Amino acid sequence: MSIIVVVLILVFQMSGEKKWMNSIAYGKVNFAWETMPIQWKYQLNIERFDREIALLELNPAQFFMIHKRWNLIIPTIEKELKRAGLPNDLKYIPIIESALRDNVTSSAGAAWLWQFMPATARSKGLVVNEFVDERFDVTKSTVAAISYLNELYKKFNNWTLVAAAYNRGENGLQRTLESQYSTTYYDLRLNNETSRYIFRLLATKYIREHKYTFFDRDTLWAMYQPLVSKNLSVKQISDIADRAKQNNLGYYEVKKMNPWIMKNSLPEGKRDIKIINNE
Repeated sequence: MSIIVVVLILVFQMSGEKKWMNSIAYGKVNFAWETMPIQWKYQLNIERFDREIALLELNPAQFFMIHKRWNLIIPTIEKELKRAGLPNDLKYIPIIESALRDNVTSSAGAAWLWQFMPATARSKGLVVNEFVDERFDVTKSTVAAISYLNELYKKFNNWTLVAAAYNRGENGLQRTLESQYSTTYYDLRLNNETSRYIFRLLATKYIREHKYTFFDRDTLWAMYQPLVSKNLSVKQISDIADRAKQNNLGYYEVKKMNPWIMKNSLPEGKRDIKIINNE
């Protein structure tokens, strides 16, 4: 057993009984219709899964915020996944990529829910420039991600490998599969991040689906609810703050509801922006 798991178990023992430690049905843990193997040589998967469960439980604040933001974002992602006929579990990819924060950008330039790099986003039809960045549009970025995930599935024919390729890169994962004479994620020796990636997805899904095993109902606060909104068609806005004021809207709320707007203006071109529906 690794040192980190031993330390985490000691922490749990000192902090009181943890119900999950004796309640997980490991043989039913799954992602996108593929069950995590635990028999024979795959017994080590139990420790890898437990490690991610333990690390998530040690950071309850992040799970609380994911829970509270859920209704602002996840229903839209679920709708698009269903429309495309893709597994609903793929919604956990943007959850672990972004924790559903609306302003997350990596040091390499990957942005928001699906952590698209600018070039990848543009290749999937998203507008990314100094005024507009559609990586921050939930629906458009999810549709683009679905296109990419479908491409990966055509290559790997397995959703677990698709998720691993999303993290590692399809060429890197393909080389690893070939060099290690493997056809399944669970047989691969990978870099630390990708080695943990599927287990992070499994653990995040498990905690979400069994949240009251891990957290008291009284401490898992109510979820945020989306603002009632309507679309306003615009052709060009020279000063969004001034336009908002003229329409009795707050500048903060307009920017918050349209995070894809990068500046205080929009160049010529027909677009729909969301505003609060006060009617």
